[in-house]
Amino acid sequence: MKITMKEIAELAKVSQPTVSRVINGNKTVNEEAAKRVLKVIEEVGFIPNKAAQTLKRSRSNTIGVSITETYNPYFVELIDHLEGVARKNGFSILLHNSNRNPILEWENVQNFIARQVDGMIIIPTGEYNIERISKLSIPSVVMTQNRKHLDSVGLDHVFAGKMVAEKFIHLGHKSFAFIGTKPSDDKFYGFKSAIIENGFHFDENQFIPLEESSVNNFLMRRDIENYLNKVGNNIDFTCVFAANDIIALEFIKAASERGINVPDDIIVVGFDDTYLAKIMGISSIHQPIDEMVKTTFDLLMDRLENEVHPEPIQIKLKPTLIERNSYLNVFLTQK
Repeated sequence: MKITMKEIAELAKVSQPTVSRVINGNKTVNEEAAKRVLKVIEEVGFIPNKAAQTLKRSRSNTIGVSITETYNPYFVELIDHLEGVARKNGFSILLHNSNRNPILEWENVQNFIARQVDGMIIIPTGEYNIERISKLSIPSVVMTQNRKHLDSVGLDHVFAGKMVAEKFIHLGHKSFAFIGTKPSDDKFYGFKSAIIENGFHFDENQFIPLEESSVNNFLMRRDIENYLNKVGNNIDFTCVFAANDIIALEFIKAASERGINVPDDIIVVGFDDTYLAKIMGISSIHQPIDEMVKTTFDLLMDRLENEVHPEPIQIKLKPTLIERNSYLNVFLTQK
């Protein structure tokens, strides 16, 4: 009976890419892990496919990575982790930024093809290019989001939104606000649904809208200022969930300038748990970057070996809420 590298990996208790590296003579593999792999290969009588190995040796050892933005520190951390994992596995990354523009995103993909990358990791601008990327021969994985046409590794955003709403309700809040772009995403859907499920009402006037083109601090602050100028002193909500940590920070700064205390008057929760949240003491939804990057890379390597299920694999990681004591109102007053 023919045995696959995936089965060898399971028997040796290592990843499939590790088995591949051992077979190809890569010296970077941990000695103990390499011995386990070789022992299993000997026991089962595994004979590598020499033709396939020849093709694999002609790889570029490059992964194309398309991200949507560079202003958000979350993506900076993500790329840093991804490059580290790729390097440890003998790959380099070719990085392109789509600036949330689907036309640029498709140009990125075409450039990856021209550069003969072995696989692609896409943080997509939306659904625009997903289906046609899925029809390409190059293995591709969507990271940070879940998309039905491609393998994807993302966070359970609905669960994250519910977690924040339920925390607000547990703390005794009855009037809620959300800051993000419209059309809204899954994190808002989860947030609003949990509010309704617990017998409360979400006032759509307390959705603080950001333009889709507001992709930096200045533009986000402009949109928040527009909302606050419009409502004046008629702020009824006592808690805010922001779509990311930068938005949370810009809201806190704008509120502070109007004499609104955080967290005494309004509490704020961000999203991503970037170094901004850590430094500034902002409560935030934590995305497990290490796990997300490793899972994404392993899934892509499995596709390169052609030994995984042909149907797209959807993986949703669980978020956690990191609670912090805010000192922002004191900090900003001193500036």
